[in-house]
Amino acid sequence: MLQASNQSFVAPWLYWPLQPIHRFFLSLYFGRIKVRGQEHLPEHGPAVLACKHFSRWDPVLLWLLSTEPLRFMTNANQFSGLQGWLIRRLGAYPVELGHPQLSSLRHTIELLHGGHKLVIFPEGGIVRDQPLRPLKPGLARLVLQAEATDPDSRSIPIVPVVLRYEPGAYLGASVFIQIHSPLYTQQYRQANDKQTAQAVTQALQAALLSGLEATHHFDSDLR
Repeated sequence: MLQASNQSFVAPWLYWPLQPIHRFFLSLYFGRIKVRGQEHLPEHGPAVLACKHFSRWDPVLLWLLSTEPLRFMTNANQFSGLQGWLIRRLGAYPVELGHPQLSSLRHTIELLHGGHKLVIFPEGGIVRDQPLRPLKPGLARLVLQAEATDPDSRSIPIVPVVLRYEPGAYLGASVFIQIHSPLYTQQYRQANDKQTAQAVTQALQAALLSGLEATHHFDSDLR
């Protein structure tokens, strides 16, 4: 059955055979990959991995963090050609960053209601010219809406994740991945959802900046 263009799916015949190949390839391409905070990533149930976006390698490396398929909110301009065919079958779905379609936002909420782990890059694109681009409250608003409309009233963790490449995102580099403890919207509840979303976004910004700082302390562990 064909999937709607703005929805995600994972093709088991492609995902599971590719997983060990993917892990082996990354072990050859990068010098070493160091992960801290793996215990902060929930094993079961919905979660949003909110990631600092430094490189096109980021989604490929994030795949290492979970034993179950991740879903990726991805810029719609990435879905052309062979790349588009491949990432669509590995859990990515398109969103127009400047003007997100309502159907894409609804699908995001459906994924969370379905217990999936979702990757969102809250900066809206790759950012290398500054530590972290100021974040907008869209991610927090999606989580608040998903929680408000979830029949089980589950609390959805927002897990800040930072990746750093030393000396850069290329062959032989070291990769440092810092997973922060989850943020929960009820921790930042304000008078209304708009204010709550702003408070959650500020906490996420602070957590990602803290994660960036933490990755610089990985070096001593690797000597």
